[in-house]
Amino acid sequence: MGQSVPSERELIERYGTTKSTASKVIGILLAEGLVTTKFGRGTYVRDRPVLRRISAAQRHAAHRRAGKPVFDVQAIDQGQVPSRRMLFVGRREVPAHSAEWLQIEPSAEAVVRQRLQLLNDEPAVISTSYYPSWLAAGTRLESPDPLPEGPDEFIESLGHRFSHGIEVFRAAMPTPEEATLLALRPGVPVVHMWHVDHDDQDRPLQVAHDVYAADRHEFAYEWNEGDLR
Repeated sequence: MGQSVPSERELIERYGTTKSTASKVIGILLAEGLVTTKFGRGTYVRDRPVLRRISAAQRHAAHRRAGKPVFDVQAIDQGQVPSRRMLFVGRREVPAHSAEWLQIEPSAEAVVRQRLQLLNDEPAVISTSYYPSWLAAGTRLESPDPLPEGPDEFIESLGHRFSHGIEVFRAAMPTPEEATLLALRPGVPVVHMWHVDHDDQDRPLQVAHDVYAADRHEFAYEWNEGDLR
């Protein structure tokens, strides 16, 4: 939570404005997502720290060491407080783009886990994970209960080893639903990321589609000499 904003009464007393004008100013700031209100505490400048998202290989390594979801590990390492709200858990048809990555027919169903990831109680990422039925049916991936160890470690506990994968990024303007869920200011874009993991038989284990609030994230990918050979 950022710096407190003067109340309507304080604006009137300090600047000699009318109650209508003071109320309108605060209303505009709220509508543009620049401030937030806390019941019984007042209005505050919205604090939107940036989260650095590291490369997939680094994330998997950090996740295994910590035994926590990747998002949580990154946030905690950067001094932020992660949390999440489940939006959907169950089986449903997979969008064509993700179905192609999952190597199933577009009309086929998969196990889906969708959640809103938050940083310091502020929405940051809409995360939707698709799992093939042969892998996830009848497992905890179909349960609305959280996976404290994270889905990657749970999948490995079933005997499936992550071997290789790919990540694809695309910037876009948000849909109305995305803008609402992420509490985006007008004009703020989103970054779509599709992350696909395969096992050593080249079978897709999961497709993750994340929608990032662009003003809350940066993406960092390291390389070393061995990557150039």
